Amino acid sequence: MNRSRRSIKRKRVVQLRKRLFASCTVLAFVLAVIFTFSGIKNVNATNNSENPIYKYYTSYEIQPGDTLTSIAEKYTVNSDVSISDYIQEVKKNNNLVSDKITSGKYIVISYYSNEYK
Repeated sequence: MNRSRRSIKRKRVVQLRKRLFASCTVLAFVLAVIFTFSGIKNVNATNNSENPIYKYYTSYEIQPGDTLTSIAEKYTVNSDVSISDYIQEVKKNNNLVSDKITSGKYIVISYYSNEYK
């Protein structure tokens, strides 16, 4: 009889461990989902929640007389991004070492809009 009680206790402990493992697994999954989606937000949005700002990328053909500053001034409208930050991003995205650009070449630039596309 003593053996059967031990056997029953062991079964209960095993069942308890399985439930605990399942609960921890579900909790970990839920926390992972929460942390993943809580980090997704429009980082360029202004404080006005009625008109969020969305960031998009496009290919841009450099025109004669264009500079990174003139492009930045044109494409940072509707955003809180500074001209210098924009230029640094364009240089990084296009592997540019200097501010020198050549007309007729294409670069990838970002632009901002309050329309979701």
